[in-house]
Amino acid sequence: MSAIHQTTRNDGVAVLTLDQPSSRVNILTRELWEELRAALLQLAGQSEVRGLVFASAKPGIFIAGADLKFFANVSAPNDPAVAKLIGFGLETLELLETLPFPTCAAIDGTAVGGGLEVALACDTRLLGTNLRVELGLSETKLGLIPGWGGTQRLPRIAGMELACDMLASGRSLKAEEACEKGLASAVVQSGELIDFAARHVLLEGWQELRAMKRGPVAIHESERFSAPVPSSPDAIREAMMLLNRGAELPLAEALKLETEAFLRLAGSEESKARIAAFFAARRG
Repeated sequence: MSAIHQTTRNDGVAVLTLDQPSSRVNILTRELWEELRAALLQLAGQSEVRGLVFASAKPGIFIAGADLKFFANVSAPNDPAVAKLIGFGLETLELLETLPFPTCAAIDGTAVGGGLEVALACDTRLLGTNLRVELGLSETKLGLIPGWGGTQRLPRIAGMELACDMLASGRSLKAEEACEKGLASAVVQSGELIDFAARHVLLEGWQELRAMKRGPVAIHESERFSAPVPSSPDAIREAMMLLNRGAELPLAEALKLETEAFLRLAGSEESKARIAAFFAARRG
């Protein structure tokens, strides 16, 4: 069974609905990335499509994030299998971000880790009223950093201060705060979310949003962050370094820095211990 279902509305807006079979949540496995890439390539060639809404059929879940079982079994840093998975995800999100029409993530549930990174690659984000809506990049809690562009798209969309807060703490934002901080455009009644998103996605200005994300971050020197103390977890120090250095670069170059840092962390002793503790807590 396919995990991605596509419909095209009478107004020319395509809706991609994610519903991973035999799973309570949507998780970014290699297989799911492959399906998403194939769906986006097909959409890119459809001249009648005017916009794209990306949604989920899972109640209370947009995308729960990466496949942690995969990362739990990484034996050491700079693993070629990790590099291949990260690279494939980044290529897929670049395809999403360069579609010849505007895109909107309609989020009516949890969008954390890689799930939020998918949403950040869309031009805009709308949130439903489901009480489980939350947006976060929690990777530093697991000894990792976002590996699919989160460290670089987040500050370009919502600013350096919020990016620093979310990356260092790993905390998630509920719907109202996410809108207040510029991470999403609006909160819409869940039953109306897809229809609202289909109208919203056709509004003007999406080319400017993409251009803003592609360039460096316009910041003052006072907005740069001091390096964390040496005793800080490696993941937090890497994240803060990426915020500072990535801000100076075009997005494509900044993403290369993120990948290098991610590969240093995945399979590290710190990451393996934190992921093991995460799974132990869930079993308990």
